[in-house]
Amino acid sequence: MAEDKKLDEVKEAVGEGKGRRLRPSECRSHMRRTLASEFQGIVDGFVEAAKKGSCPHVKLATELLKPIRKNPSRKQGSFTKILQELDRQKREKARLQAEEGGAK
Repeated sequence: MAEDKKLDEVKEAVGEGKGRRLRPSECRSHMRRTLASEFQGIVDGFVEAAKKGSCPHVKLATELLKPIRKNPSRKQGSFTKILQELDRQKREKARLQAEEGGAK
């Protein structure tokens, strides 16, 4: 507790003061800026660990090098699914009627 007060006093003397808490959007921006400035060091450390045979790093490297799959931007809506199901049922009914007509 006393250490916290001393730290606050030192920060105020230096001019930093107590910082306010960041909002979520500010946290994301701060993280992006930090990662961008340190990106080369992060990649270098990652490559060094992978070269040494670190299994998690090698696995992540192979996953990162895979081509990006283009997934549909949206899943099918429930209305589309219902229409497809009705179409399937209609085709099945027509097939059964054709079989009954051929069996007679």
